[in-house]
Amino acid sequence: MTLVIGKDVPWNAAWSGEVRYEVRPCRYASGSLAIWSPFLPGQGRPIFAQPHMVRQRKSIAEFRCTVCGERTEPGNRWWFPRGERREGWWMSTEAPVHFACAELARHACPRLRAAKDDPIRFPPGAKVLSALVGGSRTDTDFNLRIAGRRVVGHLKLAWRDPAFLNHLKSKERT
Repeated sequence: MTLVIGKDVPWNAAWSGEVRYEVRPCRYASGSLAIWSPFLPGQGRPIFAQPHMVRQRKSIAEFRCTVCGERTEPGNRWWFPRGERREGWWMSTEAPVHFACAELARHACPRLRAAKDDPIRFPPGAKVLSALVGGSRTDTDFNLRIAGRRVVGHLKLAWRDPAFLNHLKSKERT
């Protein structure tokens, strides 16, 4: 069975044929050093719970749909609010999606299906932040020696005291 990217497998999912890492400058991280892996979507088997490092950064930097890989336009920019509060910011590694792609993801993704969450309109005011990696975990996960260098892993979207959190809190109470 041939898997179709954007239908059976999200565009930003890593594939087993892409699991090789290096440290290189990344245009999606403003030229900073970042974890890089080859761009070989469709090679091997999909790794659904692990985004491809470069595609993840590209999806955040360019507001690309994580399902199909196309740019989202402001009128069709939706989002599943997954993230955490940290250091006064609410942060997420999740990029926006098109509404049709959100519907597809809700039915295809076991995590989204179990959570029974609806997508929300993408909240305004997001800042793009770089998540730095390093330490023994990086050595283990990526087989890379960072050696004290500042290296970007994922990009994150961040909001200060976002209004959409009120919606999420009220949903938790019901």
